[in-house]
Formats: sequence, C-alpha cells, structure tokens
Amino acid sequence: MKKNLLLLAVMMVTILMASCSNKKGIYPEETKYMPVVLQGSTKWSILNVETGEIVAKDAFENIPSPVVDDMFWVYNSKNRVEIYNINNCKKPVNKETYGSATCFNDGYAIVSKPGEPLQVIDKQCNTVAKLSPSFLSATMFNNGRSLVHTDLDRYGFIDTKGDTVIKPEMTTAVGFLEDNVALVSYSSATDSTRVVSIIDRNGKKLYDLDTEKYQPLAPAYRMGVLAVAKKDSVVFLDHKGKEVPNPLEIPKKVQDAKYRDCRNAGDGRIIAIKGDRMGLVDKDNNILIPFNYQMMLNLSSTRYIVGKDSVLMLVDEKGKQVGKAKFINFQTYSPQSEAVRGYINPQITAANLLSFIDSDMACFAKKGSTLMDLNQLVGVKPEQYVGMKQIDQPMFPLVYSYIFDSDIALPGAAPAATASAADSLKLNSPSLKPSLSLKGDSTASTATAAPTPAATTSSGGAHFNYDANLIEVHMNFSVQECAPGTEEQLFQLMSRAMGSKGFSLNGDGTFISEAGTAIAMGYDNGVFKLYYYFDAASLKPLAKQSRSN
Repeated sequence: MKKNLLLLAVMMVTILMASCSNKKGIYPEETKYMPVVLQGSTKWSILNVETGEIVAKDAFENIPSPVVDDMFWVYNSKNRVEIYNINNCKKPVNKETYGSATCFNDGYAIVSKPGEPLQVIDKQCNTVAKLSPSFLSATMFNNGRSLVHTDLDRYGFIDTKGDTVIKPEMTTAVGFLEDNVALVSYSSATDSTRVVSIIDRNGKKLYDLDTEKYQPLAPAYRMGVLAVAKKDSVVFLDHKGKEVPNPLEIPKKVQDAKYRDCRNAGDGRIIAIKGDRMGLVDKDNNILIPFNYQMMLNLSSTRYIVGKDSVLMLVDEKGKQVGKAKFINFQTYSPQSEAVRGYINPQITAANLLSFIDSDMACFAKKGSTLMDLNQLVGVKPEQYVGMKQIDQPMFPLVYSYIFDSDIALPGAAPAATASAADSLKLNSPSLKPSLSLKGDSTASTATAAPTPAATTSSGGAHFNYDANLIEVHMNFSVQECAPGTEEQLFQLMSRAMGSKGFSLNGDGTFISEAGTAIAMGYDNGVFKLYYYFDAASLKPLAKQSRSN
C-alpha cells in the first residue's frame, strides 16, 4: 500500500512539472518538441514529437531549454543565453547579451543582463519592462503571472507588463499552473510557523490549509486537485479544501493483475511493470504496448518514449514507432528555469551562506548523519544511484552536494528492514527542509522534496545503502554574472565571520572547530566554494583563482 502511495505522489509531482496550462487534463501542455541526443552523437538535437522528425540535428553543444511558444534558449560556449525560434534554429533572435532566462510563455519571457535588473522581453527580444532592482529572480509566466523573489526573501507576482499584481509578502509560493490558483505560505505572527493558503491570480485567499491534518505532496493543483498526505495515506483536495476522489486511481481490473508497479498515464491508459519489463494497458487490462521495454515514459496521450539496451525511440499509443529517430538521452518538458538578477549584495549573500553552516551542521545535515537520516535526498529508484557517492542539490546560483563515504545504492536485493528503519521512513517522517532560499540573493523558488522511499525500497536489482555515512558537504555559489572581484569579497567577509560560527583560523582559507569539523574556502572560474568536513582530519585547502574578466 505504501509503495503505491509513494508512486502516486511521484506521479503528481511529475504531472505538475510537465505542464504550464490552465486545462485540467493529465497532459495540460502536450510536448510538441523535445531535445534529444541521437544515437552515435554527443550533441543535442530537437525532435518533433508529433511527426517524429528531427528539426535541428546535432545543433547544440549544450542542452536546449523546453520549446514553449515556439521559442527556446541554450547556453553558448561563453555561458551566455542565446534565444531561438524553432522555425530558425541557426540564428539567435537576441542581439544583446543575456546571462539567464526563463522559458517563453504567454508571449513573453524574463531575462537578465550582467550587472542589470531583470527585464521582460517579447518574442522578438524587445524589452517590454525593466523590473524592480529588488527582484532577485523570476519564473516563467503562467496564466499571465510570473513569480518573483525579492531581496527581503519574500515572494510575489507580476504580470506580462512587469507590474506587480500581488505584493511580495509570501514566504514561499508556486506559480499559477492551473485554474489560476496557487499554493503560498505566510509567516505567522511569531514567524515560528507558516500559514499555508490557496489564492487566486489576484491574490484573493480561497482557503487556508489545515497543516495539522494535511501535508502537501505536490506544490500546486493538478487536474483540479491538490495531493496531500493525511497520516499514512494520500488524499486529494478541491479548490475549497474538501476531500475528493483521486483522479489518478488505478482501475480495479489493472489492480487485480498484480503488476509490480503501475502508473496512470491518462485517457484510460496505464503504464505497468511486469517482472523487469514495462508495457501499456487500458482500463480493462488489455495490452496496448507489449511488455518488451526496460523504460517507458508518457509524453502525451498518444506519444511514449520506450527503450531497451540504452536505445530509446518514440512510439504511439499502439507501440508503433513515430519517425525513425533513435536516441540515447532526452529532456522532457520541465520549464523550471529562472531569470537571475545580474548582481548580488556581498554582505547579505555572505551572511546567508553562513546561515547554512554551524560547528556541527552543514546544509541542514548534522554531524554523524547517514543516508537513513537524509533519505529524502533520493527518490524511489535506487538503481539510479549505484556507484554514486555524491548527491547534488541545485538551487541556482547555489549548488550544495552531500558526499558519503560509500556508494549511495548497491546492486542486488535489499536486506530485510528492521522495524525501527521502517518507522523512520514513513510518509510523515522528519525530512530535510523542502524549500531553501538565501535571504539576500538566492534565485531559488519553492521546490518539492522527493517522496520518502519505503524501508525496503529496491528495484532493478539494487537497493539503497542507508548505512552510508555523510562525510562532507560542498557548497558552490556562482558569481559569474557579477562584477569581477565578487568572489574575493565573499571570501574576506566570510573569513572574518567564521568565529561567530565556532571556527578558528587554521590557515589561509581553512578553519577548524572544537567539535572536530573543518571548513575550506576558495574560488575558481567565477564560483565561490565552501567545503565542509565533518572530520577535520580530512581537511584539504582550496585554490583561489580569480577570473580574468
């Protein structure tokens, strides 16, 4: 039962991130184009999902963004954004230099220029509006609204003209993805708790979520409902906060087939796993696509990616190949990019980076932690982590990485879980803070933590190694969009403040605490680095290499 609940939660988040329309279907925004790496190539192409034709073959060294409104962008060799129209993938539309960009939607995007405030542009890359200098970041427009994050660590919404339509007063928020409603939270009077509310696109509160009873599993509504955890079960709420039936319920005939796993693919179709192969069935358990594939992903109601032996192809709902393209990598529709303001306040940024560390803690992980303690860092497929000792948590411009002393996942069947292990991995177990932000200069908006894996999580002949010990945390903060010398300023400011965190100077750029932990700081190629060691004996100094421009 718990396994099915977790899969359902994963499905809800997948559906959420794969769409940006106000329709209520499981495919609110069907993917028309998809970046792929063709078999035998290392460069990125763009595949027309409807026809199976390659629109731009081996055109890009870096992965293109999702194609929305026929527009997309890609980083060039100088790490600058080039914006293209799908009808001309050879010549960028923009003539000015952009450091970052959202995807286009509603006819507009938001971009940053190095050293300048954020700007709204149209599809010809004309500037429509310059935004407030207090806005640190902005997301793609959804239903005419973009979520902005301010340097006071508050969230609000602007329209396509750049006007503020909902004041930045929320502590967390997600964009208006469906039905013009959004999930937001406000600080309480004591700032010790959060009031979670659902608002309309003009900021009117529809209702407050009873967080004592419900915990959101998805950051927004999808198919007219919000998925929430209620004790050890998953339930769904409508726009009035009332419990309603699950729109992704697996039909009884499919449940009775006792498949290893099932996932509702919409329109009466279900992706199922039998043994180690995946296939597609209808609501009456009739086989639509045979169980021949090691991988299957639904892009729309009529398009699926299937693969075996590391080769992928596009098929229709009957399993017939669409086009002739075979590929080895792809990027699904997930337009989560943000435009990031082209400068920071070094004093505020240093103070907020310091808030991530203490003498026995780094990035919300305590000294002595194991993967068991940090289980929400991973999803439900351990085979993805075999051979890995590092888990990256991107929160651009900050990326922090957890380093373990042994592999995160191991091949083979999982050992039997103890009662205490199972208890610690329940849906309502404590977890890492799901939404992180640097109060002065972060560019990260609300993110949803991965669902907690079941105690015996195992698939594909692999299992999580919950005894792996956390030994280091690496923090890398990009200042490439900032003036030269910014990384040196951060280094000096943070060095002077290390005493307040319980660390004393050990050498240039290295610090040790009485708790036996240590820190090394440095910078290179426009990235400020702070490496935290839970055992000071492992401390290694970091280089300090200034940018040439």
